[in-house]
Amino acid sequence: MKKFQFLLAVLLCIASVGFAQDSKTLVKGIIEPYHVAISFDKTVNLIFPYSIISVDRGSSEVLVQKVPQAENVLQLKADTKEFEPTNLTVITAEGSLYSFLLYYDSEPLYLNLKVQDLEIPAAQFVKIDGQQSEAVLYEAGRRIAVKQPFINRLKDQANAMSLSVSGIYVHNDVLYFQLSLENNSNINYDVSQFRFYIQDSKRSKRTARQELILDPLYVTGNIKRIEGGSKQTAVIAYEKFTIPNKKHLRVEIQEHNGGRQLELKIRNKDLLKARAL
Repeated sequence: MKKFQFLLAVLLCIASVGFAQDSKTLVKGIIEPYHVAISFDKTVNLIFPYSIISVDRGSSEVLVQKVPQAENVLQLKADTKEFEPTNLTVITAEGSLYSFLLYYDSEPLYLNLKVQDLEIPAAQFVKIDGQQSEAVLYEAGRRIAVKQPFINRLKDQANAMSLSVSGIYVHNDVLYFQLSLENNSNINYDVSQFRFYIQDSKRSKRTARQELILDPLYVTGNIKRIEGGSKQTAVIAYEKFTIPNKKHLRVEIQEHNGGRQLELKIRNKDLLKARAL
């Protein structure tokens, strides 16, 4: 009898271990939601590392909105006091899916949460059709920003300001322009407009000059302000393109409430010398 009891106990232990292993296997692919408290009287801000492209809330008793001019900030608030816990799903531009469980608390302990530093899976789970991942664009821009210049003739300078294209790179059907911006005055340069556009090289007296403005995929670095006495690098990414005959690419920067405008031309032969990243 004792032998039988001992054998039964051994079998139960083996079965429990096997069940535990099976349980771990079953939950391996599950993303556990991160718990966030929200209230009726206070706004909770979730700050994501990349732009938010999709938000889904499990209940209309929760109010959510993206912050204008800040595509990576999501604001949460309860529309009803003591609502039942519900879920929130957010997808960001680098392809990450974030899962949250929202519950009511009249006095949330935390009002501003930097999602990147929370214990939430940050791997890329979602494939975004037709879009370049912001994470990939950022990483490429970061690598290019520290590369040594290999172009020295694409430059314009006037009024103690300088703009130059110091490198052109291509990676995964994206063109990256390495820009150098230098302010040799003591007056800060605030940018009102920074644009790339394809333009006719010559214009007939009877026709207007055609312009095709290009929209960037991503910008790495600061192109909003060049502090006095500073030099900085920015990298601007565009979907790959070439320039038709009798046209050129123009890079133009204009100063807010000022007259220090800079511009330079890039020809197709310059693009064709783009280096692989």
